[in-house]
Amino acid sequence: MPRERALSKLNNIINAINERLTYVERWLVISTATAIISSLAIGLFYVMLHIVTFIMSHLHGLNFALGLHGVSDYAIIALKSRNKYIIPLTVVAGAALAAVIVYRWAPEAEGGGTDAIVEAYHHGAGIVRPRVALVKAVASALLLGTGGSGGPEGPAVQIGGAAGSFASMLLRLSVEERKIAVIAGVAAALSFIFKSPVGAAIFAVEVLYEQDMEVAALIPSLFASVIAYALSLHILGPEYRLPSIAVSNILNLYSISAVASYILLGLFVAPFAYLYVFTFRRIRESMNTLVEKRKIPVYVKPVIGALFVGTIGLLVPHILGTGEELLTEMLRAFQSIGEASVARILGSLHVGLLMALFLLAVLKILATSLTVGSGGSGGLLAPGLYAGAMVGELFGLIMEGHTTVRPALYAYLGMAALFGAASKVPVGLSFLVAEIGGSPALIVPALITSLTASLATRGITIVESQLPHPISPRIFTAESLLQLIREYGVCIPVDKLVNKSPITANWNEKLGEAIHKMINSRQHIIPVVDDNGRVVGVLDPGYAGLDLRYALRSNEPVAEVSLSQAPLVRLGDCVTRALEQMVLYGTDYVIVVDNMLRYVGVVTLEDLVRTLFPMIIGRLRQERGVLTSQAGHGLQAG
Repeated sequence: MPRERALSKLNNIINAINERLTYVERWLVISTATAIISSLAIGLFYVMLHIVTFIMSHLHGLNFALGLHGVSDYAIIALKSRNKYIIPLTVVAGAALAAVIVYRWAPEAEGGGTDAIVEAYHHGAGIVRPRVALVKAVASALLLGTGGSGGPEGPAVQIGGAAGSFASMLLRLSVEERKIAVIAGVAAALSFIFKSPVGAAIFAVEVLYEQDMEVAALIPSLFASVIAYALSLHILGPEYRLPSIAVSNILNLYSISAVASYILLGLFVAPFAYLYVFTFRRIRESMNTLVEKRKIPVYVKPVIGALFVGTIGLLVPHILGTGEELLTEMLRAFQSIGEASVARILGSLHVGLLMALFLLAVLKILATSLTVGSGGSGGLLAPGLYAGAMVGELFGLIMEGHTTVRPALYAYLGMAALFGAASKVPVGLSFLVAEIGGSPALIVPALITSLTASLATRGITIVESQLPHPISPRIFTAESLLQLIREYGVCIPVDKLVNKSPITANWNEKLGEAIHKMINSRQHIIPVVDDNGRVVGVLDPGYAGLDLRYALRSNEPVAEVSLSQAPLVRLGDCVTRALEQMVLYGTDYVIVVDNMLRYVGVVTLEDLVRTLFPMIIGRLRQERGVLTSQAGHGLQAG
């Protein structure tokens, strides 16, 4: 009985959230739940990362005080190590253990994390298994803590997305709302790590598309990121992950020579962004081909990548681990007067300062591509910031004396530009870096630089699941979509698209109550079933011409109303059958039933477009590629 009362109370709370709260109140509750779950999970991830690096500090012969200091960057440990020869051993061992955990319990947790969440948003109805968060946290802590090159934000993004998906299931949200909750979880994760509530929210809604944003998710993302920011202050402390930069004279940032230099910096960074995307994709494809052709176990891929990373790290320890704490030291050194402090950090490379910066950028890109591209569980954003800072500082030293901007400031702009261009998230990265830099004055220079780099690398992205831009279902009619599907000759069962959340009305139910249910659940139709659950029609006010003011007050049974005949499809039918029914009945939905005509769920035209559009786009790109190839051969022949 107590358990039943508790469940009943929980159901009442969920119903209140779904039916009685306004848009702002409702999403504030959902975003708060998402941010809390996400922040606690990422906090646990950081605890595990610190434990692993604490163990590594002892293996490398460092004193007890350094381990207690909370170092979470293997690069710091490797640079101070007394046992440098064990670097390849720890890197390979950590990668092997992480790979076994990932491929045994949650294969979708391999790789960067961001791409997996974008894939779940566009093609997986926003469903992320809760176990992914735990597996991602454990595997990433092992991989990054033992020297694998990657960032903590990729795992955090996948953990945040899983938190949003979990919260949406608890609150019984619709598919579209669940997808928004997943993006709110991404915003919360990034805000928790970088303490950048605005930049994190914009990043979350921008990373879904190459050329657009998911504006509908912006307010929930802002709510979640602000709450996660507040939680981060208490859990991780009030310090920023990276040091702020002081801007003494804001007008110097907007001189003609300064603005021109931002455009030049964008062009200077663009080849490095292209290198990041090209290297990552080529290594990932090569590793997958190796697994397919050589028939080696899939968990061997990250070990192969780790062998190369460990070897490089033995010579250049600066590129190991997350690189965040080393980057923090370097950014502080860039801001100091003279080159002595920078040389102190880079002196072990035994090359000139400009060459050292160039090498660190390229080698960090290579090491991260080997680690994450081979299937290792780490992020791509933090290494992108690291490489961008090196490239930006390199540009600043070259331009020193020619502009009114200090070289150190270009390091921050380079962070925004390199990964902003590589991931096609220039606006989000610009705000994020400006918040990290502690100065709103950085927003405009960062936008100029990152947008220039992004335009210079248009057509490539490291987040492969991105769509070019949102596609409104309204541009498709059931007739045009049916024609396309018939041309391709595919059969996708409606079982894969059916939405079981729409509520129904019993034929003996009062009309007023049924209309209230329809309005509160935000449905534009409501299927009507008999006492055995069989569909007898559909209450469609738009089609039946009901006067809603009268209907809301009516006590007559639904069965006595002039119900619309329901467009029906059975489980196992192809989507072509669903589209034919939509065309026949002039609706944007079909009711899915079983063999006994019992109600199962609803499939809408919007559901079909969102599922079928990626397939159509892929086929069109294939055809365009073939045509381009044929045209190229024709020109060569000519």
